Amino acid sequence: METLEQEISFEELASSQNKAPDLEALAPDYIFLNDGAVGLSATARCILDELRDWHKKTEKHGSKSVHPSYLLTLDKLGELLNKYRNLSEQAKSPPSVDMALRQLMDLEKRGRNKSALIYPFLVRNGNKVLARISIASPQKEAKTDVTPYRKACFSFSEETIDLILNNRAKKPRALEEDRPGAMLLHKNKSGQIWLYPKLASLQSEMASLLKRGFQPYSYIPMNDFLADFANYAKNKGAVVEILPDYHLILDDLQLNPDGTYVNQPEVIAHYRAQSDALEVFALTYLKQLAERAGYNLFKARIQDFETFHGNAEPGKKQNSEKVEALIQLVEDFPFDKEKDDLGKRVAEACQQSVRIIRKLIQEKALLSERKIEGAFKSLKNRLNIQAKEHSQNNLTLYRFVPEKRLDAVGIADPELVSKYTNEIVADLKTKFGLKEVKREDGTTEVYVVDPGYMAAVLHKLTADAKVSPVAEKELTIAKEINAALVSSKNPALNSMLKADYVVKLQQDAAIMEREVEDRQKSEALAKKVNLSMGLLGFVGTMLFFLIASVHFNAAGVILVGLPVALVIGGLLAVFFRDRDKSDIGPGGVPRSSGSGGGFAASYSGISTVSDYYPSSDDDDADEHFGKGESPKEKKVSLIAKGAERFVFPNRFTKIQDKIHDSKSLRKKIWDNIDNIRQSVAHLRTESDDDKVASTVEYALLQNSATIAIPDEIVPVGMPSTIILSHSDLKAPLIRDQISEFLRNEAQKKKYDKKLVKYYTFLINTIEVEYYKYLPSRKKK
Repeated sequence: METLEQEISFEELASSQNKAPDLEALAPDYIFLNDGAVGLSATARCILDELRDWHKKTEKHGSKSVHPSYLLTLDKLGELLNKYRNLSEQAKSPPSVDMALRQLMDLEKRGRNKSALIYPFLVRNGNKVLARISIASPQKEAKTDVTPYRKACFSFSEETIDLILNNRAKKPRALEEDRPGAMLLHKNKSGQIWLYPKLASLQSEMASLLKRGFQPYSYIPMNDFLADFANYAKNKGAVVEILPDYHLILDDLQLNPDGTYVNQPEVIAHYRAQSDALEVFALTYLKQLAERAGYNLFKARIQDFETFHGNAEPGKKQNSEKVEALIQLVEDFPFDKEKDDLGKRVAEACQQSVRIIRKLIQEKALLSERKIEGAFKSLKNRLNIQAKEHSQNNLTLYRFVPEKRLDAVGIADPELVSKYTNEIVADLKTKFGLKEVKREDGTTEVYVVDPGYMAAVLHKLTADAKVSPVAEKELTIAKEINAALVSSKNPALNSMLKADYVVKLQQDAAIMEREVEDRQKSEALAKKVNLSMGLLGFVGTMLFFLIASVHFNAAGVILVGLPVALVIGGLLAVFFRDRDKSDIGPGGVPRSSGSGGGFAASYSGISTVSDYYPSSDDDDADEHFGKGESPKEKKVSLIAKGAERFVFPNRFTKIQDKIHDSKSLRKKIWDNIDNIRQSVAHLRTESDDDKVASTVEYALLQNSATIAIPDEIVPVGMPSTIILSHSDLKAPLIRDQISEFLRNEAQKKKYDKKLVKYYTFLINTIEVEYYKYLPSRKKK
């Protein structure tokens, strides 16, 4: 809903409403037959005639139920009045229609003898919400209960009202920082600045929407609809009641990962607006009244208040101590001695404002409880987003510890932690594949995967498990999750991958698993015996006995030598077995591919996945430590060097060309795949683009720095990892240019605290801690 327009009558919008009745138990609301149209203008009589004809047409349709579409609406009235030739142009003008409607509603006598019901219903027009003002007057009986019409219009509006309440809950009221109370201070009919405390209410916002539905006619207060609206919103738990006719939206408290508010809570906005407006209004008029009555002591109190609280610094202009002193000042003023209209009206406005502020102070005290709930909702939403993005971008399991994440947003109470942990797990289970692992310290480690990418995740982890014990553990868990998804026939399983592509991934994973099994069998045998040494010992011994048999011309020597050769060969095979292989493991753990590395591009259609992953028992970074490289390591290094000049170009027009995340890295590879293939001898004969792209990506990631940003400070939509080449990170000039670019981005987003924190982390990492990501650092 839009901000109140200046031409709105603030007296009407801020007028008192009756307490909202229950819609299902409405007292009968009647309109009365005005037989001779006594006291009505010609325009009003024509409107009644038109309403009578309109209802007759509706009855001909035979529908017994009431529906808003059957009713005459105010926007059609002007056109219908044009057919009455007995009406002058003046009688058809908006002022004449305004007078006629007020007569039909009997506004002078508060609707005691009204001849028509005017009640709105809400419709959607694209992204806008419009109010249609319906008019009903069956004109058959002496009196007609219009409750069915009222219920029908409101029921029709309920879906739109729900939309308004939901949108409003996500968008708290924004105030002028210098003058938060400006929305409540407007000129009255006398041209004086006046305080209208109820203009901040949700009812007033709805009244401004209804007013636009009356154009080009004057707004008639829709107190019955506003009462029904407030009652409906209250029953849904969507609003907080401050006064019976003053409600504020129960907003969604959105929190940053550090527990601070993304937006100022609604109750705080109301508290600030009411306090600021009361201060301006009360000090203005209390001075006048005190001067007029000669209250010198009270004038001194006002001066003391201004001296002590008048120059509060920003952020403390509506602090609790000042507001309490202001309320006390208002309550101590002797309003009971005021006899004229001005004094009574000032008293009414001030006292009404104080009642509202008192209630807002109570609601403000309950904010800490709501903040905990808001922190939990924000965390739960963030985990859903991060789990989905992690599966799509990294193709590994998303791992987190709920207890730690809850503690990070300020939820430490053991009972709440236990309750919210169960809720987080239950919520994620409805959308993702999930497994819980209990840790020794009593906390829970949760592994989550988007089922739409399950086959790709299994393929990626199978490839990584060949060189990484961490990935091997994740692969076991991923298989358990996959089995659970298959047994439950989850409809989302592999839904983001093409069917033929899923088959290819599964076949590749099976081949890689067989390779691992064969290697493990070979290593297990090597731990027991060294076949080559045993064979060498056997052959050498037999050769010795063969020469001896020839020398001594005794064939029996060979028969004696056979068991001896077997024994010696067996002893040598055992003695020279591969004792250390199982202890050394795969040459140190390679860099984990779970933080942005891997082979996936966008899976909206078909993604690129490798047919194999180059792997080695040694860390690919060993080349930087002076160790000898295996043939596979040399191949990876050569591929990386050939691709770097296209992905991290030495000649660049903007520094962004040097900075990648997992998605942009893949895109850059695909954009230059032909050039890379021609530059790398190992890839020239490979015709499968998917295999080339995935191999190049793997090689680049093994020879690049992957900066992982903590989940707590990653804003929605921003990458959780940044990839830079080692050579760029070593070069001070390039580091300075990257840092400068990030500073400029942070300056542009200086009002977004989360983005500033994100860029600050990257700047600090690149300027101060860059050495941690260089190969030489890994040696240590």
